[in-house]
Amino acid sequence: MIKQWTIWLGLICWAGGAVAQKPARSVHYRPQGTDFVCENGQQRFNRALYGGNTAFRVEAGDLPEFAMYLPGMGGNLHFGLMSGKESKWLIDAEHIRAVYRPGKMLYAIKDPLLGKGVMQIEVLALYDAEGMIVKIAGKDVDSRVELMWVYGGVSGKKFSRNGDIGADPESSFYLHAANCKGNAYTIKGNTFQLTYGGGKQLSGMFPNVKIGDASKMESPVDAYGATTAEAPVVTGKAVIIAEERYFLLLNKPADVAEGGYALRQNKPANTTEGGYALHLNKPADTAEKRYSLLSGKQVITSKDLPHIFNNADKTRHQLANRIKLQTPDPYLNTLGGALSLAADAIWEDPTFLHGAVAWRMRLNAWRGAYVADPLGWHDRARKHFSSYALSQVTTPPETGVVMDTALHLARHQEKIGTFLFSDGYICRNPNGDIRAHHYDMNLVFIDQLLRHFNWTGDTAYVREMWPVIKRHLAWEKRNFDSDNDGLYDAYAAIWASDALQYSGGGVTHTSAYNYFANKTAASLAKLIGEDGARYEKEAQHILSSIQKYLWLPEQGWYAEYKDKAGRQLVHPAPGLWTIYHAIDSRVPDDFQAYRSLQYIEDHIPRIPVQAKGFSEKDLYLLSTSDWQPYTWSINNVALAENLHTALAYWQGNRSNEAFRLWRSALLESMYLSASPGGFQQLSYYDAVRGELYRDFADPIGMAARSLVEGLFGIQPDALHDTLMIRPGFPADWEHARLEIPDMTFAFNRKGDTDRYLISPSFRKKLQLKLLLAARKDDVASASVNGKPVRYAVRAGVGAPLIELALPAEAKYEIVLQWKGRPVKTSEQVSGVRQELSSTTTGRPAGAAAPAAGESRRNTEASVVSGSNVSFRKVKQGIFTWWQPIVHKAKKDTTSIPPPVITPATTFEKVPVVFNDKVTNIFKQAYLSPRPVMPTLQLPVQGIGNWCYPLTMASIDDSGLRTAAGARNEIRTASGIPFSTPSDTLQKNILFTSQWDNYPELATIALSGKATYLCLLMAGTTNPMQSRMTNGFVIVAYTDGSRDSMRLKNPQNWWPIEQDYFTDGHAFTTDAPHPERLYLKEGRFAKGLDKYAVIKGFSSRGIDGGAATVLHMPLQADKTLRSLTVQAYTNDVVIGLMAATLLRQ
Repeated sequence: MIKQWTIWLGLICWAGGAVAQKPARSVHYRPQGTDFVCENGQQRFNRALYGGNTAFRVEAGDLPEFAMYLPGMGGNLHFGLMSGKESKWLIDAEHIRAVYRPGKMLYAIKDPLLGKGVMQIEVLALYDAEGMIVKIAGKDVDSRVELMWVYGGVSGKKFSRNGDIGADPESSFYLHAANCKGNAYTIKGNTFQLTYGGGKQLSGMFPNVKIGDASKMESPVDAYGATTAEAPVVTGKAVIIAEERYFLLLNKPADVAEGGYALRQNKPANTTEGGYALHLNKPADTAEKRYSLLSGKQVITSKDLPHIFNNADKTRHQLANRIKLQTPDPYLNTLGGALSLAADAIWEDPTFLHGAVAWRMRLNAWRGAYVADPLGWHDRARKHFSSYALSQVTTPPETGVVMDTALHLARHQEKIGTFLFSDGYICRNPNGDIRAHHYDMNLVFIDQLLRHFNWTGDTAYVREMWPVIKRHLAWEKRNFDSDNDGLYDAYAAIWASDALQYSGGGVTHTSAYNYFANKTAASLAKLIGEDGARYEKEAQHILSSIQKYLWLPEQGWYAEYKDKAGRQLVHPAPGLWTIYHAIDSRVPDDFQAYRSLQYIEDHIPRIPVQAKGFSEKDLYLLSTSDWQPYTWSINNVALAENLHTALAYWQGNRSNEAFRLWRSALLESMYLSASPGGFQQLSYYDAVRGELYRDFADPIGMAARSLVEGLFGIQPDALHDTLMIRPGFPADWEHARLEIPDMTFAFNRKGDTDRYLISPSFRKKLQLKLLLAARKDDVASASVNGKPVRYAVRAGVGAPLIELALPAEAKYEIVLQWKGRPVKTSEQVSGVRQELSSTTTGRPAGAAAPAAGESRRNTEASVVSGSNVSFRKVKQGIFTWWQPIVHKAKKDTTSIPPPVITPATTFEKVPVVFNDKVTNIFKQAYLSPRPVMPTLQLPVQGIGNWCYPLTMASIDDSGLRTAAGARNEIRTASGIPFSTPSDTLQKNILFTSQWDNYPELATIALSGKATYLCLLMAGTTNPMQSRMTNGFVIVAYTDGSRDSMRLKNPQNWWPIEQDYFTDGHAFTTDAPHPERLYLKEGRFAKGLDKYAVIKGFSSRGIDGGAATVLHMPLQADKTLRSLTVQAYTNDVVIGLMAATLLRQ
């Protein structure tokens, strides 16, 4: 008999120490039509205005102070009010109403200085030049008040993340005198030219201009009245009148090569106003020409500024209306314009970028390019794919696998010609720029390409790109499934991969990508006359392997991965990416998909979305995993990850929860974040980094896909002449409308009548397949374009469906008249686990089973808490469907009370034969076993990850040695003694590991009887071994029975170099903070007041490291035989420093 113990005391949200708390925040913006509106906001430079498709942008925000980023600091423009000796900066006005109308900021300003009137400001970036234009007017403003302005501070300095939120401070864009000292101005009339940075230039046209001094900025009066110019700026003033005044700033006026525009000095005869005139350097003659700044004129004056403003606004308006969304939800009706502007901002010919602000660089993935096809930019998509096709390596490898010794074997050497960076690899830069980069972006890139074909149906382009696809598939197989087991390793293949390292294992998300790619390639081959048999065979091989090795039938979800080495364990706690990629790649059947999504419901942390003044309830965000300890990319709250998960919910037939999550994520980003209508990378609710970046490419791409493919269910397959639509609206919506360049979809409900208007405008005619959830249990009539039409009923999972299969038409007006009783469904019915008769539960005849009941060796499934879902076939009226029944499973853990120390308690310190010093734990070279293949893996020192392969933590046991003293003993806070040597020359730990450096297990003889075994243990763990058993402590009795205690990350197995971070949401340990021995101090405690930073790795580092106290209850009536410490998972080192038996 074996009794197993796992430490768990039922305190799911507490792990000792202070739980991290986020400060309360208030609602930031609110919707008004298609606008985002803020009253008296406090932030500056939090809304980017992009203009044309370059790195130039205008920074605006809640407050009317503006800046330009060139890239590099392009100066600050701000305004003040003056009335006699009284003055104030405009950002200090009593009331400021800020409106983000996608692509433009508008302000309505009220203040006692203005009297009873209001001042109005509108700000735009130009579209066919790099510049900013501001329009200001007053209405019923006191005639004595003057508007004053200051512009300057052009340094050209680039910021660490291009001045983005969460990375660079707001003050980066302030008007600093230091930024002005290298600026030189030439003023002629109402224009000026600014020279900075060794000859670079900017130009401007204001109502009037004079030189001022940035060091005299205490008030507008002081700034305007400055007579010196130690830090020169341009300034001016004018009475505020109803007539509009304009302020124009242009970047790079003399840079003809970049196609800019210039304010250049002319001979007096050339202009009626003198000074500078605006010249066109290069006509806007590209395929995407918007308008000519000069409207055919060679020279402009201030009279032309209204025309320039209006043309810029017209272009902005056209772009904002590329996507139109109308729903009963006012918070969503702003999405079309916001998404259109953000999507345009991540395009810079010829490719999509990684971000509009931060990470504005070219990468052949991640998910940004998905935005192209749903938003109708098929030409941009093709240009993106074709330009990167030129950067695919076409030469075979010159070497074998070369792991990078300089980076401690954590990753493959980055060099073209090596095994990894060879034939089939696609480089990060387009147009034949061949260079290695440390990501497998091939997978996402090819996935985007394959899905692009479905939007266009262009078989000629399929044929053109076929060699690229073939080389990619061969490259993936050669590098990541060299053993042909059908499971693929993941070499930094997704956005969240910066600390994912699978050591050659078989990974669900990359195997799923490769399944979809091979399956699609087989289909494409038939269309273009190629042989696709090997791709069909590989797809089936992958699918079979995923189902056999990675599907956990008892739990009902996919494992994260399966180890290649050691015990070949299956890691049972997947991240979000595992679930949504499997579903997005069409790996599971409908039943498996539903069960997989239940894993998210039960195990992925939910974080409530709340704000003062925000009336929306029941909103939440998901963290990407529940893994410990924290390191970047492993456990974050990311917008793209939540949107991709929402899409998976729609794909998995759980539309109610899909919509709730999707809406939560978008509202939190667009209304509560710093940037109105923005698409952040990380949320405010990210426990470690907080809100980070604006208009990041991944969430933009996934917002487009989830809106079009998810909420509206638009899924074209133009290669096979079919358009499938399966809307995922909330059941209570009575109308919805989406306009995208490829089609218009409108839904309206009145009583029992549902009406759908569908107007496709794809490049080819497509048959329509419309799948709708049944509202009632019978259909009175169905018609298309006024004619009766046949329909079919389908037994869906979670809801009954009605299907209409219709020939291609230019327009569909579909009317469904329902009758009967409302269909009684819910997304899930909770129930007690029970045996149900085969006639009412199970799966439909012929449906593929998810390897149910299959036995699997070396799996952690039996010790992972979870839920199981069965499906009951239900009939109502003319419909049948499969109703999910969720059975909540109890946690497979047992609470262990701590030992009670009484006067009768005696302690026996167990002699341990040590094999090393604890301080040597990261001084080893853990070289074997390691896979002989390109992979990402733990660095040789046993700490860190492939992104930070040189990470090191200092383990210092000097305090422990001192505290042990002459008695060679230390005592816990409760008085339990542990034997440990004080002599620094002696070893003081018994290490075990799957690494060859130490034995896998070690056994120590015991005798007599005892009630408890108290242990002092230290060792390693990492996020890749989280939420599973890392090792065992096994006690054997003389009668042949055994007790075992699982050492689980994070419940009771903590890393030597740090304490786990907990916040009660994304980061929990499901157990109290254990008592730890802080080695450098030589004292026992539960947490520290101050932690050390391990650069790039942890902010919870422990100077000197720590051991952990564990208690294991024993069977007091049995005689002890032995104690065994065993390392179970790969990567980890399990160490025993001391053991003490408690006898009564």
